Amino acid sequence: MKNIVIAAGLSIIFIYFVLASLYESLVIPFTIMTALPLAIVGALIALAITHQSINMMTLIGFVMLLGLVTKNSILLIDYAQRLMRQGLNINDAITKAGLVRLRPILMTTFALIAGMLPLALGLSEVGNFRTSMGIAVIGGLISSTFLTLVIIPAVFEYMYRFQMWSRNFFGRSGDREIDKNE
Repeated sequence: MKNIVIAAGLSIIFIYFVLASLYESLVIPFTIMTALPLAIVGALIALAITHQSINMMTLIGFVMLLGLVTKNSILLIDYAQRLMRQGLNINDAITKAGLVRLRPILMTTFALIAGMLPLALGLSEVGNFRTSMGIAVIGGLISSTFLTLVIIPAVFEYMYRFQMWSRNFFGRSGDREIDKNE
C-alpha cells in the first residue's frame, strides 16, 4: 500500500513537471490536472455501485487513470491555446476548442472503455481478480470525460485570468502572444 501511494504521488509530480515544461507555465498544468480528482471520484462511485472493494488491482487502476485522464484536458487546452495564438479571445477559443475536440475526446475515451470491458467483466478465474481494476478505470474515464468537458474550460478561463493578473501585479508585461488576447 505504501509503495502504490508513493508511485501515485510520483506520477502526479512527473505529470506536473512534463506539463510545466511543455506549456512553459506553472499555472496551466494545474488546469489540466484538475481532471485527476474527477477521475478518482468516478472510479470510487463505480466501485461502490458494483460492490467491489479497493484492493491492489484497484490502486493500480487509479495510477493508470492518472495518465489516461490528463489526455482529455490536454486535447482541449492545447487547442484553445492554439486558437488564442491565432487571435481569438479566450471565450471564443474555449467554445470552439470544446466543439472541435469533442469527437476526438469521445473517440479515445470509448476506445479505452472498450479495451477495459473484458477486464471489468471478469469472464475467467484470473479475470475475477482484476475486475475491480477494470471497473475503476471505466468509472474514472466516464466521469472525467464528461466533467472535463464542463469543468476544465471554466478552470482554464479562471487560471488564465489569474495568470494575466499575476503578470500585471508582478510587473511582467505580456511578452507572450497569448497575452495579447486579453
